[in-house]
Amino acid sequence: MAQGYRQGSEAGLDLDTWRRLVDGFHEAVVVVDPDGVARLANRLASVLFPQVQVGSRAAVSGRSRDLGGGWTAWFRSPEDYLQAAYRTFDAITDRAETLRNVVGSAPAHHAVAIVPGGRGRLEWWRRGPDGVVAAARTARQVAFGTPGLADVLDGRVRHVEVAGPGDGPWGGATGRGVATGLTGGGALVCFGGYDLELLLRYADRASEALAVSTLLHERDRTVTVLRTPLLPGPLPEVAGVRLAQVYEPADPAFQVGGDFFDVHPREDGSAAFVLGDVAGNGVEAAVHSGRVRQSLHTLLVVEQRPAQLLALLNAALRAAGSKLFTTLVVGNLVPVQAGGLRVALSAGGHPAPLVLRSTGRVDEVAVHGGIVGVLPEVRFQQTTVILGPGETLLLYSDGVTEARSGADRAELFGDSRLRAALERCAGLPAEAVAEHVRTEVFDWLGPAEHDDLTILVVQAEP
Repeated sequence: MAQGYRQGSEAGLDLDTWRRLVDGFHEAVVVVDPDGVARLANRLASVLFPQVQVGSRAAVSGRSRDLGGGWTAWFRSPEDYLQAAYRTFDAITDRAETLRNVVGSAPAHHAVAIVPGGRGRLEWWRRGPDGVVAAARTARQVAFGTPGLADVLDGRVRHVEVAGPGDGPWGGATGRGVATGLTGGGALVCFGGYDLELLLRYADRASEALAVSTLLHERDRTVTVLRTPLLPGPLPEVAGVRLAQVYEPADPAFQVGGDFFDVHPREDGSAAFVLGDVAGNGVEAAVHSGRVRQSLHTLLVVEQRPAQLLALLNAALRAAGSKLFTTLVVGNLVPVQAGGLRVALSAGGHPAPLVLRSTGRVDEVAVHGGIVGVLPEVRFQQTTVILGPGETLLLYSDGVTEARSGADRAELFGDSRLRAALERCAGLPAEAVAEHVRTEVFDWLGPAEHDDLTILVVQAEP
């Protein structure tokens, strides 16, 4: 065949003869020269190899046959085409990627997927002859400019012939086409070279893929909306204070857990802070931690003293029917005019905070109180700590001290290792302190799983 094409009529077969011959094949055929340029494509190739343009370089896949002299013939049957499309659909769960693939692989020169885009609008995903996929949004009424299209979108008919593109972002489509229904009130419109039976089969499978990806998209959107209020916000700016944090939920995919922290600046230059840990981890603990955070935020309007704040929180959670206990440290920090911070602290069943002094010594802050949210009568103590310029207060959840060694799961990171890690942070700024402690804990863990793990660093500016 290659020789016949090169020599033309001298070989007894010219280009037109070859084209008439392969047009009768029940498979798509594309002939590519030694330079990778498509020199011949039959009618079915315009459907099954829609990206191939005769006279242009072609990236073709499928079954091939060496014709000699560097020439290659590529073949694809309708079943080959559909199976390749199905495999691609099965590998994609993202809605936008699914739509790009639906129009990118559609058996036509020019394809447009029109799907509901929310708020009564339509999304138009289109692929032109150049293979580029683009998207646009319009009002639903725009589709009414193409006779019959609204019937497909509304599910009244499965498919309809389109005399030509009407109003809408068709991306340069011309000529006659056919619109087939897609699940959920959409349509796939193909122009040029389409085969109706093939297109209907393709649209049915595309509809299944789109239904799955849309369901996953809605699920992910719902999760994002529900999860966002549970995520810790960025640390605020507080005059005279350096703040840093580490937040590592046990389930990194969900991104939230039972640990939480907040810092609430006040107009007078002081700030309230909290670091807490709800029993357990995962979704239930995350939801309860959100409830605790919201309750604290509300109670701070009427109470600023840490011990009294915990007592009110305990009563509020019990009144709301709390079934999970919470441990936490709350406090107020007030910049001192001469330099440093005065910090009032109260704790409820939480690991004792640590103070890194300017000398490199680490002190434990002895502040005691029962767990919050379960017992009717709980006592909370309050203490005050003075941080000199550059000195650091470290708050942490038990996921730090109870981190299990990757080498020996029975051995915990423990209080002693945490104190030693903090001692090595003498003279470091807050961000470096947080990162150093995090690194030592995760080096200890290795690849092993861990509980929710949170650190809040409060440092007086030097």
